[in-house]
Amino acid sequence: MDSKEGFGLIKQKDFYDEYIKYSNSRVVVIISDALRYEVGHSLYAKLQANAKCEATINALQGVLPSYTSLGMASLLPYGKIEFNSSYDVLIDEKPCKTTFQRQTILQGHKKNSVCIQFDVVKNMKQAELRTIFTGKEVVYVYHNQIDARGDNAATENEVFNACEEAIDEIYKFILRISSQANTHNFIITSDHGFIYKRNKIQANDKIKGEKTISNSVGQRYVIGDSKVNADGVCSITIVEILENNDKRVISFPLGSDIFKVSGSGQNYVHGGSSPQEMIIPIIEVKVERGKIETTKAKLDLVSPLNKITNLITVLEFVQTEPVSAMVKKANYRVYFVSENNEKISNENIIVADKKETETIKRKFRLRFNFKNKSYNRLQKYYLVIYDDKEGLEVYRKEVIIDIVFADDFGFFV
Repeated sequence: MDSKEGFGLIKQKDFYDEYIKYSNSRVVVIISDALRYEVGHSLYAKLQANAKCEATINALQGVLPSYTSLGMASLLPYGKIEFNSSYDVLIDEKPCKTTFQRQTILQGHKKNSVCIQFDVVKNMKQAELRTIFTGKEVVYVYHNQIDARGDNAATENEVFNACEEAIDEIYKFILRISSQANTHNFIITSDHGFIYKRNKIQANDKIKGEKTISNSVGQRYVIGDSKVNADGVCSITIVEILENNDKRVISFPLGSDIFKVSGSGQNYVHGGSSPQEMIIPIIEVKVERGKIETTKAKLDLVSPLNKITNLITVLEFVQTEPVSAMVKKANYRVYFVSENNEKISNENIIVADKKETETIKRKFRLRFNFKNKSYNRLQKYYLVIYDDKEGLEVYRKEVIIDIVFADDFGFFV
């Protein structure tokens, strides 16, 4: 079968043959669970904006049902993909659900390869990273930010925040691995996309009757011996999807309706045939050798600050990122000024050089002593952070100062 049938796109199940099999340099494949095409395009734009990165984006046609087990299997090398009698996905009769099982399958085709979870590798030191990447032909990194939040009924409303965090995590990871693990070729893709509805799905949008015919039921698909006979439900045989001898049937809603499944979220769903679920991004990235862009460690105010009511005030700040190969230490002066830039407090010096990954260990508590003078609560005053080396003000926050003034004799006036 032609790998570009269907939507006219390369099929997800041809990914390995098209992108990995004949690669002659080390490549890191980042598979981000539920990285929908539009989210992938935002990541692509962020990478393209970095002069050190050369990125291209295309689309793959995902598999049906568009869910994790089948999507992850389709990105691995295989001779045959199939469902067993319990509807587990097998590659060449071997299970492929865990990271270790996927690694075993990958190493059967590329001996010098490894599969690893993003959460395991993200905080590794440089020496540890090099033990993972050095000498490898292919590294599959499994990233799970979007689906982990979206597939949980308690957190599915956080899915858009998760998309933004996924973009940021993958972007920083690529730059870090390129800098610290001598790896410059990356491919980012996904197992499936998703549909999200802001309004709660009503009972009449749910399709009943699927449990009597199948042992594999999702909100957007049913796999069984016979099709679901209901309005708005289509079907296709497994043999047409996986090109094997399995004549069981996949049923799926033509629109955005869902099957009635207990214990699932209501707004975030996947598994069906919509473009949002089935068309996934594939981003190829080359990072220029030896020219990784570095930034300075930055500070942010943690304490709430709108009004100063005491001559002595303590505020908490945080170094937003640990110092690393890409984030360099910086020195800052922190103080308060009037609208005429008169300094009205002492200066505090912060050396932002902390390397700890735990945010709590990168916090600073600073004490500010204000001049004992008259302050007008209608005038503007500012907290200022100043970068000494660059000679630049990097932060300014307006505050109200409402302090009772004490004269030299200790009387408040």
